[in-house]
Amino acid sequence: MAYFLGRDVAVYITTESTTADESINITAVMTGKCTAGAAAAPGLLFAQDMDTTATSSYTAVADLTGVDVSIGATDEDITYIGQKGTAKVEIKKEMTVSLTRKKKNNLWDTIFNGPTDSGSLTDYSTDQSFGARWGLDGSGAKIGDGLSNPKDVGGGTNVEYGYRIHVQLSPSASAGEIMAFPNCTINSYSTSLNVDGTTEETMEFGTQQGVVYGDDGVTLNTTLSTAADY
Repeated sequence: MAYFLGRDVAVYITTESTTADESINITAVMTGKCTAGAAAAPGLLFAQDMDTTATSSYTAVADLTGVDVSIGATDEDITYIGQKGTAKVEIKKEMTVSLTRKKKNNLWDTIFNGPTDSGSLTDYSTDQSFGARWGLDGSGAKIGDGLSNPKDVGGGTNVEYGYRIHVQLSPSASAGEIMAFPNCTINSYSTSLNVDGTTEETMEFGTQQGVVYGDDGVTLNTTLSTAADY
């Protein structure tokens, strides 16, 4: 587990799409709904599409106070007769990224809790109560409902399931490093109330895919996961 202060890193949340205008936003503060399409203004934008690799083209998470990164794996222990050593066979990765920021609007609330506008859904004719926890549904600027097999989201070789969390360790430094966690879904959301301090909110993302890295400290890795990775 690694913990970074918000002032020491920059974090970019993107969809798993390299096609322009396939971002996820909310339509308005307080009365808004989850929607997909062209990137909205920073206060309404949650995840931008990955149509370029330059960090200068993205909006970092504002008012970030902390980033908690946990990198691990789920293993199966295999014991052999007459042998002391136990084999640790990797089943899958277990990656968790928790972002904490100063709460200033209901963007994260809406993304986690909903509702979602029917115009941004493929199989629904009315607004739905769920949020955008699972990113796009792989059919363009449409939000997923979490009912699809992740490897099939995208309908081809590449998988567009979930979000990608990019953690830039040395903002604006080309010699730095950018870790990216692909195909993340939103696991949980919470708000911390403080009567004499700043109200903060935390969103936790999880994925079973391995970490990928940019070519340098100012270039995002936008290579999509493939169905074979699942």
